[in-house]
Amino acid sequence: MVHIANKEEIRSHTSLRGWAALMVVFVHFRSFLHPSVDPDEMTFFLTKGYLWVDFFFILSGFVMSYVYDIEHPQRHSIRDTFHYLIARIARIYPLHLISLVATLLFFITVALINWGLEKEFCCVYDGSLRNAESLVANLFLIHAWGMFDWVTWNLPSWSLSAEFFCYLIFAALLTLDGENRELALVALSCTAVFFYCLCLATGSDVDENFRLSTVRAASAFTLGIMLFLGRKVISAISESYLTCIQIAASIALLLALHFGLADVLSIALMALIVLVTWEDRGYLCNCLTMRHMHTIGLLSFSIYMWHYLIKFIAKNDWELYTGLPLQSSATGSIFFVACLIGLVIPVSVWSYRFLEMPTRKWISLRLNSLLETKYPPKWQLVLVPSQRKKKAFLYWPFIK
Repeated sequence: MVHIANKEEIRSHTSLRGWAALMVVFVHFRSFLHPSVDPDEMTFFLTKGYLWVDFFFILSGFVMSYVYDIEHPQRHSIRDTFHYLIARIARIYPLHLISLVATLLFFITVALINWGLEKEFCCVYDGSLRNAESLVANLFLIHAWGMFDWVTWNLPSWSLSAEFFCYLIFAALLTLDGENRELALVALSCTAVFFYCLCLATGSDVDENFRLSTVRAASAFTLGIMLFLGRKVISAISESYLTCIQIAASIALLLALHFGLADVLSIALMALIVLVTWEDRGYLCNCLTMRHMHTIGLLSFSIYMWHYLIKFIAKNDWELYTGLPLQSSATGSIFFVACLIGLVIPVSVWSYRFLEMPTRKWISLRLNSLLETKYPPKWQLVLVPSQRKKKAFLYWPFIK
C-alpha cells in the first residue's frame, strides 16, 4: 500500500516552489521593460530563468519520494498505484484544463474583435504555437512529449506535460519490488548523467531542444529521487554548519545564474539547496518558513499557470486602448510590470481558493470512489478479542 499518512510538510520546499514560480514570472514579464532598463544587459540571471523549471522537477522528485516512501522495498499493488495516479492527476489536470479553456476563449475573443474591426477572423490559430493538433495534445497533457518544436497555447503548461511523464515513470517504480526498482533507478540515473554530460560536451542549454523536454524533466526528477535516497547525510550535520552550506550554496547559485555559467552547474547547486533544506533546519529554512514565503509557495501552482495568460491579455488590452507601446518609457514600463505582478497575486489567491483546491478535491473524490467501486479492497478477517470464541467479524480496511 502507498503510505502517505503522517508525512509532515517540508515547509522550506513549499516556499522554494513559490520562489521559483516568482522567478519564472519575472523572466516572462521582463519583455515589457524599456530597453534602457533591460536586465539582460546587466546580468544573465533572468536569461537563465528557464532553469527554475528544472528546480521544480528536482523538488517534485524529492517530494514524491518522500510522500510515497520510494525507499521502502515493498512492491505496491496496481490498485494503490492507481490511487497515486489519481492524486497526481487531481493535482495538476483541473487547473491545466481550466487555464487552457481560458486561453482558448481569450484568443477567440481577440479573433472576434479583429473580425468586427477589420472584417477578418484571425488569431485563434497561430502556426505551430496554436493549432488544432496542439490543442488536442494539450487536452491529453502530452504536448511536451517530443511532438512539437516549441511551447503551445498556455505556454507554461509544457512543464505540466513533462511532469506528468515523470509521474508515470514514478508509478512504474512503485509497482516494482526492491531489487528491480534499484535497477530501474540505475537506468534512470544513467540517462540523467548522459543528458547532462551531453549538455556539457556540446555547450548547449538544457532547454535548447524542446523535443527533449521529457528527458530534461526525467533527469531532474531522477536527481530529486536520488537526493531523497541520500538525504540522511544531512541529519549528521550541525545546524550552524548546515546554515553555512545553505548560505554558500545560495550565493553560489546566484553567481552562477548571474554570470551565465553552465546549466549543469546551476542545476547541481539547486539540487544541493533542495537537499540541505529538507529538514527545515538552518537560517535559510528559518527565512523560507516565514508565513508570507510559505503562502506564496501554496499559491505557486496558480501563479505559474495564470501569469502568462495575464501577460497576453495585458499586452493586447494596453496597446489596444491606449495606442501606446508598452516600452514607451522606462518609468512607465517598470510601473506596468509592478502592476502586473500585483495583479497576478490576487488572481492566484482566488484561483487557489475557488478553482485549484475545490476541483482537486472533487476529482480526487470522484475518481477514488470509482476505483473503490470497481476494484474494492479485499475483505479481511478480524477476530474481535471479546468474541474470539464466538465468531469472526469482517471489516472494510480504511484507505487514506
